[in-house]
Amino acid sequence: YLQNLKSWFKQKITKEEFDIEARKLIPESSVNLHNEFLLAIISRCQTLSSSLVPRENSITGKSSELSKNSKPGELAKHVKSKLNKLRRKSQASKGPQRFLVANPLSKFPLASLKGAEDAEFASRDMVLPDITMVHGRMLVCAWEVGLEEVTDSSVKLVMQTVENVLKNLLSLILSQRNGYKLREKKMRFAMGSSTKNPYQRQSYIKHDSRTESEATTITSNGSHVPCLKHTTELGEEEGVYQLALSQPVPPNPPVSMFDLFHALQSHPSVLPSHPVYEAAVQRAIHQLFHPSHENIDQEMIHLQEQQLTHRLATSNR
Repeated sequence: YLQNLKSWFKQKITKEEFDIEARKLIPESSVNLHNEFLLAIISRCQTLSSSLVPRENSITGKSSELSKNSKPGELAKHVKSKLNKLRRKSQASKGPQRFLVANPLSKFPLASLKGAEDAEFASRDMVLPDITMVHGRMLVCAWEVGLEEVTDSSVKLVMQTVENVLKNLLSLILSQRNGYKLREKKMRFAMGSSTKNPYQRQSYIKHDSRTESEATTITSNGSHVPCLKHTTELGEEEGVYQLALSQPVPPNPPVSMFDLFHALQSHPSVLPSHPVYEAAVQRAIHQLFHPSHENIDQEMIHLQEQQLTHRLATSNR
């Protein structure tokens, strides 16, 4: 019992766990001694001007002896004797007192977070976390595993990794929505460009010089020289010619959570870490929203009311 009491004082167990263990040790006829013993300790602490620390030989010294081969009756007698001793000391110091049932939690001060309203959150402000926020989060994770500090190089590495992952994810989403071109069959560029019209004969004959890049060329003498850049007139001519051979691009709606969910499902390798990928998919599913028939009907009624109000206002003028 005293070991559980010490664990509760050291905040190793909660009050509910302490009460459950006490009911197991104390018989039902002596359960009231458990509450009276705690109230006596609280009243004893209140009567003295300074905090009273129980002596080792009086309360905690015999905890090892009571925990071994102790019976519920002997433990109840021991708690009752300690209760009587505390009552005598309290009465001798400050006369007779009345024990009132009170909630111990009501005596604790209320915790107030200063500046919680002005706190900035990346998800609330819809911005990327800066290097200071990432450094603070990494410090908390390091303290949880027993590390003391985080170097600046590791924070910069994490920031670069986050930027690369977001770049790859956005490139994947945009490439699924719009047409694009490949440079050297690897790098995506010209997002949102129109696709070639398969019914035009010249669409596959015309070569796009932007899909290949050569740093140098070999002359007749066998030496490497820098390649000549295309002139502005030649670039404009190729652009007009390709635009004439391509199909018109229809306007696309803004990027939604459906696009993100489809990109994560079709390309799970964009997030190499499985816990991060699983959390991202769960958040995307949670944020998905599709209007029902009732929502569409209500929206139509609302638009009709706005149109009627606008007509009445116009007729009154």
